[in-house]
Order: sequence, then C-alpha cells, then structure tokens
Amino acid sequence: MTYAAALRFLDGLIRADQPRQPYHEVKLARMFHLLGLLGDPHRRLKTVLVAGTKGKGSTAVMIAGILRAQGLRIGLTVKPHLTDYRERIQLAGRMIPRAALATLVEQVRPAVEAGRALPWGPPTYVETTVAMAFLYFAQQQVDLAVVEVGIGGRLDATNVLDPLVAVLTPISYDHTEILGATLTEIATEKGGIIRAGGRVAASPQPDEALRTIARASEAQHARLVLVGRDVEARIEAVSLAGVRATIRGLRGTYPIRLPLLGRHQGVNAATAIAAVELLADRVGPVSAGAVRRGLATVRWPARVELIETRPYTIVDMGHNPASMAALRETLQELLGGRRLVLVFGMLETKDYRTVTAMIAPLADAVVTTTPDNPHALPAAVLAAEVRKYTARVTALPDRRAAVEHGRALAGPEDVLVVTGSVYLVGEAREWLRRRKPAASTRR
Repeated sequence: MTYAAALRFLDGLIRADQPRQPYHEVKLARMFHLLGLLGDPHRRLKTVLVAGTKGKGSTAVMIAGILRAQGLRIGLTVKPHLTDYRERIQLAGRMIPRAALATLVEQVRPAVEAGRALPWGPPTYVETTVAMAFLYFAQQQVDLAVVEVGIGGRLDATNVLDPLVAVLTPISYDHTEILGATLTEIATEKGGIIRAGGRVAASPQPDEALRTIARASEAQHARLVLVGRDVEARIEAVSLAGVRATIRGLRGTYPIRLPLLGRHQGVNAATAIAAVELLADRVGPVSAGAVRRGLATVRWPARVELIETRPYTIVDMGHNPASMAALRETLQELLGGRRLVLVFGMLETKDYRTVTAMIAPLADAVVTTTPDNPHALPAAVLAAEVRKYTARVTALPDRRAAVEHGRALAGPEDVLVVTGSVYLVGEAREWLRRRKPAASTRR
C-alpha cells in the first residue's frame, strides 16, 4: 500500500453525510473488539493518559519531552493534527515515517473492514488512529506511551488503557452536548480515566470540578497530586521568548525555561512534572537536568505561537472558551496596547458566540472566514456575531484571501492573530511560514 492510498483509506472512515455516532458504552466495546483482532497491543504498553479541556496537548508534549531527555524511548499520540496526519503518531520526538504508516494501515485494514458486519458498525477514524498508534508503539517496544484523550475520558477510545498515571488538565465547558452541561458532569466524564489504586496528577481546577475529581480519586483509592496544593508553580517571567519559572515538585525543585507563550504554560509544566514524578518507581527517577532540557526544547505549534515579528503574527487554536481565554490573557499581557487585526474562523458545533465575545472586543479589525470542514460556520454568520463587538468586520469565505487581507490590514508594529478552528489555523500557519500560495494539506 502506498502512503497516498493509506490516507485515502483513513479519510474514507470520515462520513460527513452521517450524524455523529452516539456517545455510548458501545464505543469502548467497538474499540476493545478492534484491538482484540490486532492482538491487544495496548496490553503491552506502559502509558500515561492525559485528559482535560485546556492544556492536555501541551502537557502531553511536555511529559514526553522530559522522559525523552532522560533517555527513554517514548511514543506520543495527540489530536487533532494541524496539517499532516502523521502528527498523531510520534516516536522519539519524530512523526511516524510515511512508509511505516502505510504498513500500519495495511495491518489494521482487515480488522477495520471486519467491523462493518458488527451491530455497532466499523471503527471510526479516531478509533482506528488510536489503535494504529498502540500497535505501532507495541511493535517499536517503547518504554512508555503518552496518550492524549480525545473527547471526555470515560468513553473515549483511549480509555481501554490501564495508565500508570492519569493526568487531568484544567476542566471547563466544551462538548457540552456530549459530556453534560455542568462542570460536575464534565469532570465525571474526564475523571473516568482514573483507575483503582492508581495515581492522578491534576492541574488547578474550578471548585466544582475539583470536588468531582477528589471524589473519584477517593472512590478508586487513587493518589491525587494537585498542582497548587502538592506541587507549586512560581512564574518568574513571561515574555515573547517564553516562560521562566520554578516548580517545587514532590521530589525536587526545578528551575525551568519554556519556549512557549503564556503564563498558563508554566502551570502545564508543573502538571507534567507532577506526572513524571509519579512515574518514578515504574520507569525510574528523572533528573532535574532532564526536566530542564526536556522543557527547554518543547515545541507545540499553533498554541499561542509567534511566527513573525513585523507584524507580530500569532496563530492559535482558540476553538473553545478556555483556549480563547488563554490567548486573550497572553495577548493582553505581552502585546497589550498594540493595534490588533484578527483573522477568525469557527465551526458551528463549537460555542462560537462565547468565543467571539472573548476576543472580538480586543480587535481593531476582524476578517472572518469559513474553515475547510463540513461543520464550518459561514464567514457571514460569524461576521454578524463579531459586529456585536466591533464595527470593522470583513467576511471573506476564501481562507487564503482572508489571511492575505488580514496581513494587508496589519502594519509592521501591529499584531495579527489567526485563531479559531484548527481547520483554519493549520492551513494559515503553513501559508504564513512559507509565504507562498498553498493548497490545503490537511491529511
């Protein structure tokens, strides 16, 4: 099978003409069945499972970076991808090679096809990807796999694992139509990754979510380590170069430098360190030097990422209120007072009204556009929402034209921000970095 054929097969698992499958226990049954046909590779893995509403990807990448710096062979699976499908399956800090991905698809395809005859239907795109990641990591005999949860936790495809540590990053409102309308309901779903007698590393949480996590940990007789109580993050400097902080952990104190923007990343780093310390008796202790090196070299594209300085150009996946709050706070702290031009696109399935209310009042000019997705919110509809907060709004459905118009509106000392859906931000990041016309490369 060629790499192109492998991508066509995976893309064929996405059916835009069908409603989302229900959030139900059958999802895990389907996943266990698929893995069983593949020889249960997940049972051969040591893992860390990372759930949350905001910061779970950043925290997962940090955990993987620290452990790699200690010399361990680490698998990492994250979601979604920006422009290249292979971002979802990484080994030793590198994306899976194209040939290896094609081989994996060949290996899993019969099992996926077999699922078409079952009552619950075939595995989804996400379930197939997760199974492929587990199979690849088992074949490559990783020391540990760091796994980012997709939606929720309890019924997510990743929750077939028996993680050594469950990590819960900040929990807030997202996917409420699936997870529930209250923080108690949402935290209950995300806390579903906590195991009996397990270990939990948790970021600071809203009171309602924290109470739910604490109850779940107590019910499972799991050890809960909480940033802000058991682990302390002292943020010392925040700049366009990143974050400097000192983390007081369970086993030591770690002065760190992060090349990521926003003080929230210091808290993510503290959560990552707590998780690594909880792993010590299973994968070995991690030195302060490994913590420092792993965090100093972490890269996480399109998360308040500065890619140019004339004008200051930032791309960010601000697709839910928690993400947009982090972007807004970082902009105000690091670039407040400068003229802001916003290029903005959202999906209609997201809470675009709340997100718009958070970012639009900061903007001097806004260009709305339509992301490349069947669930995209039309540029004109988003523009009407933006006009509640600022008058200078242009709707350009063509994404490339919208990005170019945003650039034209921004002077050399201004701030240009491209944010919203990953289906916009991933493309825009490539265009802005390459500075030449580009077709969509989202695979």
